[in-house]
Order: sequence, then C-alpha cells, then structure tokens
Amino acid sequence: QSLLFADLAVYLKSNTAPKNNLSISDIAQIDGDESELVKKITIPESVLDDGYITKNEVYQLLKDVVTGLLVIHGSAVKLVAPESISTSDSSLQELSPIYNELVIAKGDLVTVKLIKKSIVIELIGKALQSGKTGDEIKISLQSGKTVTGKIVNNGVECYL
Repeated sequence: QSLLFADLAVYLKSNTAPKNNLSISDIAQIDGDESELVKKITIPESVLDDGYITKNEVYQLLKDVVTGLLVIHGSAVKLVAPESISTSDSSLQELSPIYNELVIAKGDLVTVKLIKKSIVIELIGKALQSGKTGDEIKISLQSGKTVTGKIVNNGVECYL
C-alpha cells in the first residue's frame, strides 16, 4: 500500500554523469506533492566521493525535507564519465529527459508492477519488445507467463 499512498516517490536512475552542483533531479525522477521542493536539493561532494549515490544517502538528504511518506525506488546511482556513455548504451536513455526515445530495449530485464485494485506485486521480467515511455509492450515473467503493460518511469505497469 505504501506504493499507492506515498507523498513523494523517488525513482533513482541507474547512472548519471558527474557535474558541479549535482541535484536530486539529475539523479532521479520525482513524483509527488513536494517534488518541486526536493528537485533543487544539491548533493554534497562528500556523497559523490565513492562514485555511487546510494538509496540511504538519498534518504538522509531528504528525510528532514519531506513531511509525508517517502518511497525511494532503486538501490544506487553510479557516476559515469560522459565519454563512457555510447549512443547504443541503454543507460543513455535513462539520462535523457526526452520522452520520445526508447526507455526499454528488447531483452532488457525490467521491473513489472502487476496492479489489481489496491494490490501491487513487483516482479522482474524480460522485455519482449522495445518501447518508449507510454508505450504498451509485452513482458515475459519468470513464471513463463507473458503480460502486456505500459512503460512508466523505466518500469512496466500491468493493470489486471
């Protein structure tokens, strides 16, 4: 239920290019009532030293700012040099704010949310098609079942 009633949901990107004054909006997509307030928070240099920004580090930055329920999706954001990102690399698509680009490529492992009324089950599935944000694609679940869902925030939601 926490997924349905979060006041602020933070979806960490898998990687991002380091830059001066890196902010929360550079490393994550943010949904919720307090999203505009949170997006501008600058990440301290000390957090960037190890090359990763972990879920716990993001939580520590946001816990005193967010008044309601905070849900963070993802485990960490890797800092990568811009020249190491090629155009064929699917991580580039996560860095791009353009919704017209492919978000999920055929064969990618994706998070699948099976949603029925107020019940949400999160699974890992394999994309059987490529797609952009908002597209409907087919996903093969580990059980062997194939489902069709809509691409939302680098994952797939299936309403049953």
